[in-house]
Amino acid sequence: MYIGYMGDIVFSVSANHMLTPSNYSRESEARWAEHGLLLRKPVSQFGGPGLEKLSFDIILDADHGINPADQLKKLRKMRDTGAVFPLVIGGKPVTQNYWRLDSLKEGNFYWTPDGQPQQCIVSLSLTEYEEGNRTEENAIATNYGANNNAESAVMGGN
Repeated sequence: MYIGYMGDIVFSVSANHMLTPSNYSRESEARWAEHGLLLRKPVSQFGGPGLEKLSFDIILDADHGINPADQLKKLRKMRDTGAVFPLVIGGKPVTQNYWRLDSLKEGNFYWTPDGQPQQCIVSLSLTEYEEGNRTEENAIATNYGANNNAESAVMGGN
């Protein structure tokens, strides 16, 4: 069953395959500026909404049909190249904007006898990427978006 995707990482569950987000947490805040006045309290001014932030874990487990080394390689590339990508969970975009991968924390590794990762847990931190800033990242964002913007493209790829 299709759950969603994050760039080239497809979240799904079936008898032979399981890759889903867990420990999902979402955070955002308003932007406020305070203007100091002489001999008076500062005046607050609302500057607009802040960027959304997400964090979640994914378990990369060969017993669930996932190649941990391949998935880690994709995630590291997304982080290290500054890629921006759509994030869809439950068949709907989390926001109308793209996202960036700020950090990965890899842990709880189990290894095969030949030194390959059998299982690990990856903690991801993402920040919303405002589409108005897209000029700098246009080539990378288009690459991820063109391959993954339609649910049918993801479903057809599995």
